[in-house]
Amino acid sequence: MGIPYLTKHLLPYADSVLLGGGADDQPNEAPRVRSVVIDGPSLVYHVYYRLLAWMSPVHDVLDIQPTCNEVSRAVVTCLLELTRRGIEIHKICFDGALPVSKRETRRARIEKSRHRLELSRRRAPTSSNEWREEVVLPPTQLWQGRNLPARWRNLPENPFMVSAVFEDLRTRWNREQILQEIKCDPSHLPDGDYLWAEIAVMVPGEADVECARVSKLTGSAILTNDSDLIVHDLGPDGAVVFLNTVQFVEDAEDKDNATIKAMRLHPNDLAHRLGIKNILRFAYELNENPHLGFSELLRRSKDNQGTTEDSEQYHQFLREYQPESNGSSAVQGHVYQNLDPRVSELFWQYELPDAFCEANQPHIYLGILFEDHSRKCAWEVGRFYRALGYSLLNQAYPPARQFTTVCEFVRRGTRVVAEQITLCGSKTVMSDLSIVQKRLDLAQSVFGADDPSTFWVMFAVAEIYRDPSSQASLPSGGQLERYLTKGFAGQKTEWTDVHFLAQIHAVLYSLRMLHQLLQFLPDDNLTGSNRLILGSLPPLHNLLPSRGETIRRFSNRSGLAKRLVYQLMTTYG
Repeated sequence: MGIPYLTKHLLPYADSVLLGGGADDQPNEAPRVRSVVIDGPSLVYHVYYRLLAWMSPVHDVLDIQPTCNEVSRAVVTCLLELTRRGIEIHKICFDGALPVSKRETRRARIEKSRHRLELSRRRAPTSSNEWREEVVLPPTQLWQGRNLPARWRNLPENPFMVSAVFEDLRTRWNREQILQEIKCDPSHLPDGDYLWAEIAVMVPGEADVECARVSKLTGSAILTNDSDLIVHDLGPDGAVVFLNTVQFVEDAEDKDNATIKAMRLHPNDLAHRLGIKNILRFAYELNENPHLGFSELLRRSKDNQGTTEDSEQYHQFLREYQPESNGSSAVQGHVYQNLDPRVSELFWQYELPDAFCEANQPHIYLGILFEDHSRKCAWEVGRFYRALGYSLLNQAYPPARQFTTVCEFVRRGTRVVAEQITLCGSKTVMSDLSIVQKRLDLAQSVFGADDPSTFWVMFAVAEIYRDPSSQASLPSGGQLERYLTKGFAGQKTEWTDVHFLAQIHAVLYSLRMLHQLLQFLPDDNLTGSNRLILGSLPPLHNLLPSRGETIRRFSNRSGLAKRLVYQLMTTYG
């Protein structure tokens, strides 16, 4: 997750490189990078902020957050540009579970997002009839740096985009879908149907370790913004290329001869230049003394007295960068490669509790929704489905490996807290599954299930109306119809409208988690019909609509929203 200031200290020693292109390195030309392994979450966040930076300033801050679909398309656009330039992509690695040692770091990041949300809440919403269209950027802009406008710097990140991109790389982006949705030359597409399904992997641990392993094995560069990758053993030829240094440079005389430049660090070469044994020792000194200057850190790194390298504290630091510390070797051929990252992490806490679980209690981190910070957390709605999913996974293991609770980290007021979710026994699990089936049957009879784009939104809305904690602020029938077709329930946009959408997202994502966790219970404990009850859930990029997408879904057909709202109020109101 990065050692503070490490990149700042070492980047001046990086060399300039070109990404792809050209048959041979020319004498007066920067060296070329022709093969890479990609840190998946780093690329997703990098693309997210590039999209955010290019958003038009005329749009309202409440609708400016790039959607899962926009981020997914932009990631594929970047991958296609790398391929077009002849760069071989060995793997795209995603975090499947973070080790216990990184829990405090992650909690701090969630707290940072919560603070951003709190600052965003201070901005008064504005009403606009001009909902933005989906943003599609060409490679020239996605690979071009741009300052983020100050008014958007406090916007919390989309908590679902990494999950959506991983799912899409494995199950969405085949040749046909790419040619349908993304402007590109078919001759530049790689061989095969699903272009990245085999190389997009969920690592049972941090993506860093697998990225480092592939880099060392192949001599390829790691595309990332995570400074931790410099510290790993990348072998004699492995290197790190920082995404935030990548720049698309056009040729003034030949527009088709544009190049992509970046900065690259070779840890082995750099250690030799600095006169130290390896970058690990420098990183350790920096981690222990983050406010020391470069010269003093370098002097301490050269200390050969042996007291530092013999210390338990130093060996504890080293363990974070050793492959065997988080079970990453288990990634090869594992059958659970299509799990959502949060579900994957919960699974690995059962499979490898020594590495990923502590205090006899699994943890799950739900992320910060874009919601009204002054109200009860939107994750409250949908907890029934998540708790049922956790219990299903728990029941899949023998009693000696079961737990009694799962710890959910969510926002509560102005804090991020750990809430205890009690896990149920098998009888309660089967009873709750029956409840889910009845709720779905009722919703299908009320709303119809022919159009998933509207059915699942209405099902989530029905769950919000069913939830007792939401009763005090529910919109009336007329207000709900206006919300579905205009984006706000009253006369202008309020934070209650933003919170209502967050509740919809919380229900739908909770259903997605339940759907994936249903697969873990053995067949003799779960009927086939129960296993398929959520089989029609759309993929994540289409499951969680933005306000603009919600309006498009419900306003395109005359009277649809009015009819569905009437049926909802008659049944659930």
